[in-house]
Parts: sequence; C-alpha cells; structure tokens
Amino acid sequence: MNKNRELEVLKMYLEEVKAVPQEEAGERERLLLEYGSGGTAAKERLIQLYLMDTLQIAAEYKEQGIAFSDLIQEANMGLLLALEDGETEDKTIKERIRQAVYEAIDAEGREGAISEHVAEEINRLDEASKVLSERNGQAPAIEELMEYLGMPEEEIREYMKISLDAINAGLRE
Repeated sequence: MNKNRELEVLKMYLEEVKAVPQEEAGERERLLLEYGSGGTAAKERLIQLYLMDTLQIAAEYKEQGIAFSDLIQEANMGLLLALEDGETEDKTIKERIRQAVYEAIDAEGREGAISEHVAEEINRLDEASKVLSERNGQAPAIEELMEYLGMPEEEIREYMKISLDAINAGLRE
C-alpha cells in the first residue's frame, strides 16, 4: 500500500475509533465480569473499548519493518482472539494484543532473513555459473555446479527455479 493510501486508511480508522462512545467509570470492569459470566452482549462493547488500546500498542511498535496499518490489524486480531478465548482480565487482554503484534514483527523478520539467505545463494549460484562457463566455454551442467558449490542437486534446482520465477515476474510487470 502506498504511503498516501495508508495515511488515508489510518485517518479513517482513527476517526472511527474516536467516534466510539466514551468509556464510563467502571464500565470496562463491569463488562469483563459480565462477559466472563457468559454475557455475550458485552463482547461488542468490549471490542469498542479496547480499540484505542490496540492503536496505542501498535504505535509502540512502529518503524519495526511492518506498515502501521498492519500492526493495527494484528493488534485487533490479538484482541479478538483474547476475547474468543474467554479472557476477562484487562492485563491479560492487553498482553495478548501486544503478543500478536510482536509475533507479526518476529515473523516478518524471519521472512526477511530467509529471503536474504535465498538471494545470497542465488548470487552464489550465478557467480559459479559464470566462473564455470568461462573456464569450460559453455554453460555448466548441474553436476559441475554441485561439485563446485558443494550443494545437492535438489537445492541447486530449487534456487534456479526461484531465480527463473523472479525473472518471469519481472517480465510481466
């Protein structure tokens, strides 16, 4: 999502959150007790009351490699899951919101590390192909690449496929 579109979405979301009726004194605690006793009608209002909390928690994790709107979405999912699991403690619900955001950031970091590793291996494969092509005067066979790189055939074929898929995707754009 481009920056302007994300700002528009965030502005609309913030307006919706601000439009939620103000929390009355003791209302959250009362609703948590009611919800814990099986009062499903309290759930909708609890969600409304926690929206500002999800926004604030998401804001704490801005600039962590994930779009702010995605952080808010993850925080909201954490809220919904906490309530679906029957959580009725304010502190636990906020911990679950925070945990959902943290897990999303952690998952994004792992994806980035995997992508970086794959890119390094593809570059290594490309360099090996160039060296062997210059040395032998022709494109190297898989067996030559396996010996040169010390990689199994399946791994070389997988990196070749990923590289070809990336080239094809670039041609379609």
